[in-house]
Amino acid sequence: MSPTVKPLAALAVASLTLAAGASSARADRRAFTRTYEYMTMPEGETELEFHSGQSRATLDGASPQSFDFAIEVEHGITDRWDISLYHVFEQTDAPLAADSQALHFAELKVESRYRFSERGDLPVDIVAYGELVKVFGERAYEGEAKLILARDFDRLTAAVNLIGAVELELGDETKAEPEYGWAAGLTYEVHPEIKLGAETWGAITEDETASGEDLQVAGWAGPAVSWAPSSGLWMTSTLGLGVTDAADDVVFRLLIGMHLR
Repeated sequence: MSPTVKPLAALAVASLTLAAGASSARADRRAFTRTYEYMTMPEGETELEFHSGQSRATLDGASPQSFDFAIEVEHGITDRWDISLYHVFEQTDAPLAADSQALHFAELKVESRYRFSERGDLPVDIVAYGELVKVFGERAYEGEAKLILARDFDRLTAAVNLIGAVELELGDETKAEPEYGWAAGLTYEVHPEIKLGAETWGAITEDETASGEDLQVAGWAGPAVSWAPSSGLWMTSTLGLGVTDAADDVVFRLLIGMHLR
């Protein structure tokens, strides 16, 4: 383990230990790692989450590999409105040293969600999601909005996220780059502790080429597994396989959530 990773690992272990004994209340469990469902944190309650992701551009042995790690603190302002703060770290290992990046603080994110009704009151449950991002060390910002749609069919849950974002770079020339995306999933509760499902997600961006700007579509799909061994702890993972030419061949993400109160 590198000297840079050790402090993060120590922080994660300490936080896990603290959170595991803090509360037995039900956590804000997620069945997917990319697709948001119909939920917000209850009023006055807080959750600590760890997000860990890895990806490989191709399955070749010399393929560039990326790692990201985020710490999220989520708090319920009301029973229908919550807010979250993320600290995101990234690392890239590539065959060429110039393309590699050591583990570093990448960005700070603030996220908020609002539910418009109680679960099942409407034909389709709706959540509004907003996110603001500040890229560390650069005059770069990002805003993102999601429309989260979900519906329960007994033990089966379906969720769809429609995503719009804009990246803003300030400088001699201000650049604004739009981005659109999606995420959708199906999950089935086979046991109160275990949910099995699948999800797909992706992004549509503009890529500058010699002939102009072309649309690039990066999309993935794969299985999702969620396990809640106790009422205050849950873990969810997704293995995604690239389904378009612009997508990395393999991506993996693990979420761990602990209810603090």
